[in-house]
Amino acid sequence: MLRLIRRIVVVLLVASLLAGTAVYVMVLEDRPLITESSAPKPQDVVVARSFVRNVRSAAGDGTAQSAPLVLTEAELNSLLRLGARFVPGFRSDLEIAGDAAILRASIPVPHLPTAKFVNLSARIPAFDGQVMPTDIRIGPVSIPPTLALQMARLGANAIIGNRTGDTLLDAATRMTIDGDSLSFDLAMDDMGKNGIMRGLFGTMRGADMPMASQIDRYYLMIRDAMDRGDLPDSGSYLPYLRFTLQAVIDSSTPETLPNAYTAAIFALTRVCGARDFPLIVGRLIGGDLVADRDWRTTCDDVTLNGRIDSRRHFTTAAALQAASNRGFAVSVGEFKELYDTVRSGGFDFTDLAANNSGIRMSNHLMTAAPDEWPALLGRINDENDVIVPFDDIPQIMSQAEFDSRYGSVESAEYAAVLTMIEAMIDDLGLYGAGN
Repeated sequence: MLRLIRRIVVVLLVASLLAGTAVYVMVLEDRPLITESSAPKPQDVVVARSFVRNVRSAAGDGTAQSAPLVLTEAELNSLLRLGARFVPGFRSDLEIAGDAAILRASIPVPHLPTAKFVNLSARIPAFDGQVMPTDIRIGPVSIPPTLALQMARLGANAIIGNRTGDTLLDAATRMTIDGDSLSFDLAMDDMGKNGIMRGLFGTMRGADMPMASQIDRYYLMIRDAMDRGDLPDSGSYLPYLRFTLQAVIDSSTPETLPNAYTAAIFALTRVCGARDFPLIVGRLIGGDLVADRDWRTTCDDVTLNGRIDSRRHFTTAAALQAASNRGFAVSVGEFKELYDTVRSGGFDFTDLAANNSGIRMSNHLMTAAPDEWPALLGRINDENDVIVPFDDIPQIMSQAEFDSRYGSVESAEYAAVLTMIEAMIDDLGLYGAGN
């Protein structure tokens, strides 16, 4: 009996090896189907947030939808670009052609001696009842539709969790095509809708991000201090920053400090950062605990370097860098571009200076040893211990003036200003200048 079992194991191992080799030869390709990388853009985040809201609205109560979910070809490609945040090098596109949507994707395969790609393509005709793609190929191999659907179902279940693949494939009951738009009838109960949202946000959060409840605790600390009068409703932003960093020191251990800082700076950004921050990251910045409190004070008139926008830029950039350092799936650069959208076609290097100062603060604090934090906080006694003064930095200019003076963001003149800003940050008190 033992000899028979050994033979069976050997046969299975050989069969697995041969199957793996066959898949490698048949499916993996040397070149991507899509030659240009689908790099995410800042606007994709806004589209994704709108998509989440619209799915919840269109799904109705699980028996009948309120209204169809309508997505243009541009919006669908915007959502597809988000895949590059979860799979580096992922590239994809979707084209609406006549009575079907043509979907293509290329996924790089890591840890191989030479570059290899899994290329996928499918045609998705309009349907009423059950989605049934056609012309499905993985590399040069044609895949039966039923098998492809099961692979998609299992893949979404595994990657996002909460049985997202099951919910999504069962939810779309009809798809029609009108010009460059797809219209979907959806039916999901609250459990299905909430499961998808939890799965998507959980995937974006990353394993090391703090929980919403932890962010809530710091948010309540800050807001309670404001309502008590411990933090000002005008003047310098410095007391808010010192209060938040002291709260991190007081409420964390050496092991939990990075997460504590990330939670605290997220909470501070919810109070005093860019107004788009809650829109972009949603429940990642807090839960229901803080939703219905009636706060008496705000930090709307609090300034950094004498400016409200500099406070928002500095704080939000610090939060996004902290999130990036903790494994958040969206890059700080993309988010910064979103809320840094140039006002009235102009350009302001002081916005960049505020952003970069906030980024440097998060990087410095999160790489410092926990026992160094009290001394680092002791170095923050003035606003210009953490943010560069703006006196020597070019300020708001029209796009035409920017083009005339700097040409583009790739020019040597532009790079020289960035180098100057970084050198000024090097000299700030937090990083040892004058200490």
